Amino acid sequence: MTYNYNPSFTGTRYPSPYDIENLAKYATGVAISNQDPINASSLASGAVGNLTIEGLSWLKDNKGNYKSALAASAQNARAMSGIYKSGGSFVRGAGMVANATSSSQLLGLIPDAEKLAGMSKHTQSLYSQAKIAAETLGQTGTAHAAKTANQLLCQANAAAAREAATKATGIWGKFKNFLGINKASAAINTAAAKSSVGSACLNQFKAHGGSVMLVLEGATEAVTNVYPTFKQLGAKAGMKQLGKSTVKTAASVGGWVAGAALGTKLGAVIGSVIPGAGTAVGAVVGAAIGSICSLIGGTLGSKLAKKGAEKVVGKDELVLAQERQAKELANQAKSNGAVLNQVTAAAVERLNAEGLQSADARIAYNSLNAIAS
Repeated sequence: MTYNYNPSFTGTRYPSPYDIENLAKYATGVAISNQDPINASSLASGAVGNLTIEGLSWLKDNKGNYKSALAASAQNARAMSGIYKSGGSFVRGAGMVANATSSSQLLGLIPDAEKLAGMSKHTQSLYSQAKIAAETLGQTGTAHAAKTANQLLCQANAAAAREAATKATGIWGKFKNFLGINKASAAINTAAAKSSVGSACLNQFKAHGGSVMLVLEGATEAVTNVYPTFKQLGAKAGMKQLGKSTVKTAASVGGWVAGAALGTKLGAVIGSVIPGAGTAVGAVVGAAIGSICSLIGGTLGSKLAKKGAEKVVGKDELVLAQERQAKELANQAKSNGAVLNQVTAAAVERLNAEGLQSADARIAYNSLNAIAS
């Protein structure tokens, strides 16, 4: 696309203020529509790629051992199918399967033998009890087993954190103590262990990489928003942005974890009731569905949570500053033909570079045509 129109305004015509404001925003890179639609395409993007990566990873991890790996998958599928049938109804059976899927996640959160060897007998005993409870959860899927396994694991993690806080070794361990991370971890896990909901949420957060995502997304937000705001707008705006970014990051990561966990459990339920449930083929199909549901659920959860947070804390400080600049430019263009010429020229240049792919580009294109007519 090439937009060749090059208007020249002398002040004898009176373009719509609405169109001028659109062009001023577009020319300065400020969003016009402020829309981030959540559609099937945005949710499904990457699902196939994610599934392919997981499939290749499975082939690599089980190379030369595919037969026994499929047999293990079939055994797990039969177990899930049996748990579903033992519920006696779809609702109860689905709930039990959803609970049972947490078993492997909890087992994955228990430290390996080498790390356990460096802990006290008391802490090792707590982890041993948590392991037995998690295995029982995988066999029964009952709400009581889920509650017990989650609370025991939190108790064990709290004991391990208290130990680390008193006898940290290595640079990283001492640094964590200096920042109070181990004490905070002990306090959080202790509090979570007192509540069935709190313990389940905390372990689910860890199992779905919530802690790592907080660090990564927080670092990204700091680099792209917080630091530039301090640098460009000063300390006051920077501190405001720090608060906004903290809320948005926590919401985004929490939304992802909740959505991904729900998607994984949904996949497990589907895998336990579809034709072929209880077989290796059914297990593979169920795992594939779970992977897709997890990705889509996480994406949806993150988007919705972040949108909600943005409604509470408002727009980023840099965005607000850019909007103020665009508004000032539009006001100048309304009364000064030379400024309006500059605005339209900048909008034309951007349109020619980007085309009409975005909603904002199409709005700017229509405003240019309206001004030219």
